[in-house]
Amino acid sequence: MDFHINKGATLPILKMELIRDGRYNYREFHDKLQNSDIYFCMTDIVTGVKKIGKKPATCILKTEYNGCNDEEYYLAYQFTSKDTNKAGTYVAHFIIEFNDGSGTLIVPIREELYIHVLDGSIKK
Repeated sequence: MDFHINKGATLPILKMELIRDGRYNYREFHDKLQNSDIYFCMTDIVTGVKKIGKKPATCILKTEYNGCNDEEYYLAYQFTSKDTNKAGTYVAHFIIEFNDGSGTLIVPIREELYIHVLDGSIKK
């Protein structure tokens, strides 16, 4: 999965849809998600240096309705200009720490999330 953002930009907001994998009851999982702490991490793929160590992220309701009775959510992160001040490619993930003691989940699971900070600077 690839996400592109300009150097120095704070928009667009990174949104990652959670995928139904059949391992959990979807409604039960989203109830657990509402009672969890969500963080975002990002590491430079060239140097291996963490650009974002563990900053708070959020869970937002998916605005598009697809006819399903269950609510669907995105994991989301709002970049700061400091997060995007250096052009490059980064690998990123979300950490979900469930507050009910059931553990921690790192997503995405199936594929890497690449953040491409493009060298097109924002004029102020």
